[in-house]
Amino acid sequence: MAKKISLAAIVLLIVIGGALLGGGYMVKRRSETVCGFCQRHISPQSAVIAEVGGRRRHVCCAHCAITEGFQRHQPVRLIEVTDYNSGRKLAPEQAWYVDGSRVVACTHDMMRMGEMKQMQQADFDRCSPGAFAFSTRAAADAFVAVNGGAVRTLQEMLAAVNAVEGQGK
Repeated sequence: MAKKISLAAIVLLIVIGGALLGGGYMVKRRSETVCGFCQRHISPQSAVIAEVGGRRRHVCCAHCAITEGFQRHQPVRLIEVTDYNSGRKLAPEQAWYVDGSRVVACTHDMMRMGEMKQMQQADFDRCSPGAFAFSTRAAADAFVAVNGGAVRTLQEMLAAVNAVEGQGK
């Protein structure tokens, strides 16, 4: 009888352990495909790993991370960015950024439900305009020529949000 109970306990522990491992894998996988701030799908062309206030997350674009830093009054550090044209990972310090273009990284219908349960146009979208990384200045300039925006360095992208934090909010 004790052998059956021991065997049942072992089987139960294995099942629970498997469920926990599987659940942990699913949570990790979701964190890499859904933005840690706006909960939208992360496009392979604009994916970023950012640290806001010391907490690292996968993010849909640099603009979303910077918006989060402004809202939380916390410093932002980009850890890894994606080249918009090739989808290759880049070191943030070596990338050129286009900010303020007409291209929006996140698909969103810009509608929200009001207090009276009626659809209303949203006035603010944390991801718009998107900020995209490019491996060369020439690629960033070519993107701006077609889609508008301004080419910036990493320091220029992060200067405003990190300056606000440096002033003590």
